[in-house]
Parts: sequence; structure tokens; C-alpha cells
Amino acid sequence: MDDFENFDTLFATDRSFAYGEQTITKILKSRRSVDNELLIEKLLKTLGVERPQDFYPPRSNQTLRDLHSQIIDSPSPNHHKQSLLYYILKDIPDNNTTASTFARAVYLPEKYGIFIDCIWLLDRGDFENALDYLTEPVLIPTFPEEILYILCTHPDQRDDQLPLAYYYTVSPAVTTPKVISALFSKLALSSVTDAFFWSRKQGETSHKNLFEQLITTVLNGPEGADRARRSVELIHLPFSKEEETWFETYLTDGKGKSLPGAKDAVAVRGMASGRGSTIAGRAETYMGKSDHTMEWSSLGSSYEQDSMTSAR
Repeated sequence: MDDFENFDTLFATDRSFAYGEQTITKILKSRRSVDNELLIEKLLKTLGVERPQDFYPPRSNQTLRDLHSQIIDSPSPNHHKQSLLYYILKDIPDNNTTASTFARAVYLPEKYGIFIDCIWLLDRGDFENALDYLTEPVLIPTFPEEILYILCTHPDQRDDQLPLAYYYTVSPAVTTPKVISALFSKLALSSVTDAFFWSRKQGETSHKNLFEQLITTVLNGPEGADRARRSVELIHLPFSKEEETWFETYLTDGKGKSLPGAKDAVAVRGMASGRGSTIAGRAETYMGKSDHTMEWSSLGSSYEQDSMTSAR
């Protein structure tokens, strides 16, 4: 299709086409779920379209024509323009064949088609189907941090393993503090130990913040056997001297002092690290009283047994 730059040719099946109210409402709802900027809007900005939210979603046929003009007039290569038009054509209700026909007609490269299919599904919160594209080897690594953040924080995305699968497959560079924190929350839920060692690879300030975030995630988890198991895993970790100080300070004088089992955790950790004489008073006062679901007294006994075994 050599004349994709002509609106009436591109929308030949319905030259007066305009987005319906239901479609616009869904798009606006999706935008609110992702910090008020859809991936398509980020892409429009990247390609030189200023104030994309003035044009997308288009609220009339004229606005749609204006959006088309903005895309065509941009200094981007044709396959970039065609990718954006492919996205817009996918918005036509019950007429996805129009988008597919267009992609074939302009010989849209496969990697661009897969990328647009992916962000179109993500923009609509269809994570189950987006998964088919997210780990495609040919997927263009565009907006990897933004995609990772969406997978970690979108209210409709409830699969904690999906962002981790994307992270480990794509290996995006994660540098933005809010994305680091969001990813770490998923790592901490998946594996206390993996999250602990991952936090050490971050800068010193991030390391301390993430270390405290890990403690909060573990001790503030749903009450029951899983929290007890994860608490044991936390206390068994090989803290450095600095981390040892962070741990005790955070749970006795810091923001974590009101967490369930906070004082008990300090007491039991003290015994685990061989500081039983300095922690003994606290252990007698706190153990087993503030959070019975964790069975800290049993943990204390297990540490004594571990110490005796190690001594042999």
C-alpha cells in the first residue's frame, strides 16, 4: 500500500470512521491505570508527535484525521509511521483484519508487528495474551522499563511471576527508582533469598532501602505458616555487619518497629548470629508474645540446635 499517507485510502471501508464512546472510555480507563500515559502515547512522543493526548484517543473523525497527519508529517522512517497506523487500525472494533491486511500490504517487518501487537494488548490490560509476545526473541526492546513497571504495578495484572519471566528473559537495564522498587516487590514475594542477593547489586542507598523493603514484605505478609517460613528464611540470611546494623535499627528504632514480630525477629536474629548474651534479655521479654503465628520460641530452639550441631 503505497498510499497509506492518504487518510481516505487508508480508511476506505469507512472514511467517516470515528472512535465510539465505549472504545474511548476503555482507553481512558486504561490510561488511568498506567500513570496517565499509554505505551502508544510514549511511542507517539518518540516519533515526534507533540502532545499525543490531544489526538489519542481521537474523539471525532477530524481528530483521527489530525492524528493521521501528525504521524505522516513526522520525520520518522516509513516503517515507524506504518507501525503507528497499524496500532490505530487495530482499534477498529470487530475489524482486526483491516490491521492485518494493512501490515501485509506495506510489508511491515515482523518485529515491528509483534511489538505493536504487544503494546496494544498491554495498553488494554490483556496480559494473558500479551505474554505470547513479551518473550518473543524478535521483540524490539523498546520501553523495557516501562513495560516491566506496568507488569509489576497494573491493578489488573495479578500474576506475580509474569514480570519476573519478562525480566529474566529480556534482561532490561533497571535504573529508575520506582521501577527498581516495583520489581523488587515481586522478587521479594517470589524468593526472599534471591531478593536479598539482588539488593546487594544495587547502589548503596538503594541497597539499604531495598533491604528494609524486604524485611517489611516478609514480616508484613499474610498471617500463617508461609509468613513463618519466609521469616525463618530471612533470619537465616548471611548478613554483613552493615546489614546486621540495618536490620536491628530498622526493627527497633526505625519505621519497621511496628511490624508483626519485629522485636522477636531482632531477638532470634541475635541468637542466630551468636550475640545471644546481648539479646537474651530481649528474647525473654519478646519471644512468642507479639506474634504467636510465627512461633518464634520454636525458632529460637532450632537455632540453639543448629549452633550445637555446628560446634560438633
